[in-house]
Amino acid sequence: MENEVLIYLLKVSAGIGIVSLSNLLLRTDTGLVIKRYYLLSGLVAAWIVPLIRFPQILLPLSHEPVVYSTPEVSINAAGITGGMQSTAASGFNWALVLTIVYLTGFLVILARNMFLVWKWGLKAKSPATGDNIIFSGVNHVFTFISRIFIPEKYIDDNGIAPVIMHEKAHVRQKHFIDLIIMEMTVLFTWFNPFIWLMSRMIRENHEHLADREVLMQGVDPAQYRAQIINFSFGTNYLRLGSQFNNSITKTRFEMMKKRSTKSNTILKYSFIIPVIAFTLMVCTGSVVKDQDGTARGKVYFSDTGRPAHGASIVIKETSTGTVAGNNGDFVLEYEGDPVIVISYVGYKTLEIKASKITDKPIRLELTSYELDLSSVDARKPEGIRIMATSGSNEEDPVILVDGKRIEDLNGVNPDDIQSVEVIKEQSNELVKKYDAKGGLIIIHMKDSKEHKSDEVFVVVEDMPKFPGGLPALKAYIYENLVYPEEAKDKGIGGKVTVEFTVNTEGKVEDLSIYKSTDKLFEDPVLDVFRNMPLWKPGMQSGKEVKVRLQVPVELKPEK
Repeated sequence: MENEVLIYLLKVSAGIGIVSLSNLLLRTDTGLVIKRYYLLSGLVAAWIVPLIRFPQILLPLSHEPVVYSTPEVSINAAGITGGMQSTAASGFNWALVLTIVYLTGFLVILARNMFLVWKWGLKAKSPATGDNIIFSGVNHVFTFISRIFIPEKYIDDNGIAPVIMHEKAHVRQKHFIDLIIMEMTVLFTWFNPFIWLMSRMIRENHEHLADREVLMQGVDPAQYRAQIINFSFGTNYLRLGSQFNNSITKTRFEMMKKRSTKSNTILKYSFIIPVIAFTLMVCTGSVVKDQDGTARGKVYFSDTGRPAHGASIVIKETSTGTVAGNNGDFVLEYEGDPVIVISYVGYKTLEIKASKITDKPIRLELTSYELDLSSVDARKPEGIRIMATSGSNEEDPVILVDGKRIEDLNGVNPDDIQSVEVIKEQSNELVKKYDAKGGLIIIHMKDSKEHKSDEVFVVVEDMPKFPGGLPALKAYIYENLVYPEEAKDKGIGGKVTVEFTVNTEGKVEDLSIYKSTDKLFEDPVLDVFRNMPLWKPGMQSGKEVKVRLQVPVELKPEK
């Protein structure tokens, strides 16, 4: 997540740099209104373009691969080494220092802006007359949103009229909208020198716009320029508002002498805007890769940040799939734009359009599975029903022996069977593949070689299993459950859902109460699970994995 935010902010900063540098060519252009919206649109585009995904055909430039590092891995000049070792060797955590510096700047600017909003927007009160011109103890003339603040010493000064006209122009043209957008950008990208240049450009253009409106009302230009000089002493201290002396430059006086040349301005911007838009797309946009039917991605666990080695990646409603490699990466060929199903035991299954898979990490969220014991007959052993045929009837399960579908089990020696899996869920990819409406029985024989076929590989996820299956689990719970005496006396019942993890050794750990109708039953139920025998661990791609489970236990009073 940190990588994604950093990359996004750097792309935004690059976009601001592109827009601000292009405006240096237009600084003396007389199309002030067009320039205002160009600067504002460029600022907004710098935030939006990095979020847009463009086809690779539009962006032919080569991109360096993005390296996503986890807390366990860091990259230095010598190559990839353990993160802990690198930190220990250098004795200095640069990432932490840079984060602290960034947050410090962020908080300082945020605190300053909040103070200004409180001081000039909330605390300061408008006159009872309803006029937004406020004569107060301030040192300089400035406008904050729709309020114009003027030092009290100018209350009877007739020369203040052009200044008030200038500030009212800021209010009428709603320059505060530009300033708010700009300050929000400064807040998040204060480390970028181009945002400060952009800020100056926007404010300078505001002053030119206000000056032009004042002169259009018949004010003498020479007298107005003299008035600007009279009010030009002091320090620029208000960034959320407009100050009369904000842009006392030679450029400002020169702009008053120029006339607007609309045709030349339109010609300039009609050339510059497409160039800048294309440059933003190339430099800051996200590229949609592999439009030729190849999905390349990386899968990570959200809780640990580690690569999801062995995660199942399958095209939905097909048997075409693959597994994530040691670094969580995968490559999958496809046609059209199918839905890709990514799953791993113990984590929520994701469904993503193939075209949406890029080099951005795909994160699997931890989840837990509920084992429903309500419809299970306790003490009834779970076994395999031997049929004469395999799938000859819609209600009969399909039988696979070492990956090969067989018609009957007459030739299979029970002593040669190593393990048996039963899959009943109709949403399972293998069940769909074999149209096994009655379920699927998968038998693995002892000393059998790894089955290789011409069919595309499909990962089978195995949930943890209690010895003897769900019937044995239900029998174990109720045989060992001690019904509280207090509950017996009151004749009450309840329901407690226990949540726990079956680790790679089959042990029950991280035991907790997920929900309960009565605390009276919680400890007796927890005691049953604390002493539970070993489970068969969950399996993913032939490896034992941890799986989070939930088991509801219903307690009924004895009659």
